[in-house]
Amino acid sequence: MVRPKGMGRSKIEIKEIQNKGAMYCTFTKRRNGLCRKARELHTLCGAQVAAIVFSPMNKMYTFGEPSVDSVVNRFLYEQQQQPLNRGGQKKKKTILFLSDECIEGFELHELKHCTALMEKFVKNLEERLANVVYRRVQTKDLISLIK
Repeated sequence: MVRPKGMGRSKIEIKEIQNKGAMYCTFTKRRNGLCRKARELHTLCGAQVAAIVFSPMNKMYTFGEPSVDSVVNRFLYEQQQQPLNRGGQKKKKTILFLSDECIEGFELHELKHCTALMEKFVKNLEERLANVVYRRVQTKDLISLIK
């Protein structure tokens, strides 16, 4: 029996998709495929994996094995480590924070500018944290509904 020739799976040209509906559909399928591959990598090799993806609508999606937080924390910790020195020992980088000694020489306008930047940073961090917590709660609720 001869198999009829059809379209089958064909290669697509990699370029931005102009049709918004097709773009969102493709994003969802590719995001799910990325998470599936990350899960398989963890299962087969025991690798710690984290994927953070922002959609075209600026929604954040995360996947992590064992968890996104543990993988990101490990990444950040290892970024703080310096390469081996001549003695073969690792040295930790020291992270400088604003302290009394650090800001003693600042002028008043510099202190006000630092305060404004810190307040803006804290507000942005609180908003991002609230978004992450909200998404995780939604995901847990969805998973409990499915089971």
